[in-house]
Amino acid sequence: MKKVRFEAELMEGHKGVTFVLVPFDPEKKWSQKPVRLAGRRHGWLIVGTANAASFEGYIGERWNRYFIMIEPALRDAAKVKLGDVLAMCVEPTTSPRAFAQAYEQSKVTTQPKKARTDAT
Repeated sequence: MKKVRFEAELMEGHKGVTFVLVPFDPEKKWSQKPVRLAGRRHGWLIVGTANAASFEGYIGERWNRYFIMIEPALRDAAKVKLGDVLAMCVEPTTSPRAFAQAYEQSKVTTQPKKARTDAT
């Protein structure tokens, strides 16, 4: 699958979660359905870098927007604070380690009212 590079501002959302908005639809870009995560949540598993700091996680979807959580350890490694712009490079993965990370991360995000029936 193809790597995607973009720049995005580090923002803070509901429950103090820090994230960057993703400027593309991962389902269209990579022709993949999302995976089921905690509860009714779903997302696309990824590996990548944020300001050259490596991470694994997922691209989440809420309110017709796509996001990547940037946890405190990754913020420190990427040397960023709220309002800074990160250089992102992400690509899809099927890694069990990325799934485990994504599953735990997803627990702190707001669930949709209904689960996506096509999430694998």
